[in-house]
Amino acid sequence: MKTNYTIAQLIQGSDEWLEWRTKGISATDIPIILGLSPYKTAYRLWLEKTGRANADDLSGNPNVQRGNRLESIARSFFEDRDDEILLPICAELNGSPLRASLDGFSNDGIPYELKSPHESTFDDIEEKGTESEAYKLYELQVKAQCTVVDSNVGKLLFYMEDKRHLDFTITTTDEDMETIRATAQEFWDLIQSDTPPPLDPERDLYIPSSGQDEFKWQSYAEIYIDNQVQLKALEDLMKPLKEAQKELQSAMVEMMGDFCTTDYAGVKVTRFTKKGLIDYKKLLAEHNISPEEQEKFRKQGAWQSRVTLSEKDKVLNTDVIGNETKPTQGAGYF
Repeated sequence: MKTNYTIAQLIQGSDEWLEWRTKGISATDIPIILGLSPYKTAYRLWLEKTGRANADDLSGNPNVQRGNRLESIARSFFEDRDDEILLPICAELNGSPLRASLDGFSNDGIPYELKSPHESTFDDIEEKGTESEAYKLYELQVKAQCTVVDSNVGKLLFYMEDKRHLDFTITTTDEDMETIRATAQEFWDLIQSDTPPPLDPERDLYIPSSGQDEFKWQSYAEIYIDNQVQLKALEDLMKPLKEAQKELQSAMVEMMGDFCTTDYAGVKVTRFTKKGLIDYKKLLAEHNISPEEQEKFRKQGAWQSRVTLSEKDKVLNTDVIGNETKPTQGAGYF
C-alpha cells in the first residue's frame, strides 16, 4: 500500500539521527512552535535550527536518563499487553519538512509515544487526566506523529518502573493534521529565509532592535557595572564598621538591664517587643482552605525587576517598581 511518508533508516539517538532532526521540523518541535512548551520558546528553537545557539545538553538530566533507561522496558510491557510488535522508527512526511521519531509503530500503523515521567508528574496526570499540563503538551506531539504517518489514532502511554501505567488514545482529525502541516511549513520557511519568529516578551531575552538602541544599552551597562564595582568596594569597607556597631549596641543594651529606653551622651537606645509572624501555611491547613480559595484573597501583583551582573552572576539587592527603587530583603518577586 502506498503511503504519504518515508521511513528513514536511522538509529534513534545516533549522531546521524541528531543531524536528521535539524534538517526538518520534528513532532516534538510542534508544541514549542505553538507556544505550549514550558521548556523552550519558538524563537529559541529558531536560534538552534539556524545554528545561532546550541541545544541544551540534557544527557545529565535525571528525567531524560530515566526515560532512556525505561523506554525499551516500557515498549516490551505494552507489546505484551496489546499483543503487538512496536517498532521504533523515524519517518518523514512526503513533501513536507515534518518528521517524527516514534517510540513504537504498530502493525496497524498506530504511533505509540512512551513517557516515564517523574513521580509527581505521573501523580498529576493520574489525578487530572487530559486536563494535566503534561498531557496537553504530549497530546500535540502525538498528533504531529499521527500527521506524519497519516493515522487518525495515536497512543500516549505513561509507564513507571513499578509497572504502574496510564493509557490515552488520542484522536487526530483532518483539521488537526492540516494545522500541524501548515505550522511546520511556516516555521521551516522562517528558517530557510533566516527570518526570526515573534519573540515572547515574558520568556525570550530582550535584544536591542537597532544600532542606536544597542549603543544606548551598552552605555547604560558600562556605567552600571562600574557603579556596582564601586558599591562592592564600599560595602567591603563598611563590613567591619557594621560589625563593630553591632557589638557596641549589644554592650549598651546589656548595661541597661531591665530599662527599656535611654538617651545619654548622644546615643538613644529603645528596647521593644516585636510580635512573631503568623504561620499562615499552618493556619490555612488547619482550616482546610484550598489553594484555589486562597487565591481569592491575593492582592494584585506588581512588576518588579532584578538586575544581575552577567560575569559574576551576583544579584543586586534592589527591586525597581515603576520609577521608584526600593531595597529588598528577599526574592519576593511576582
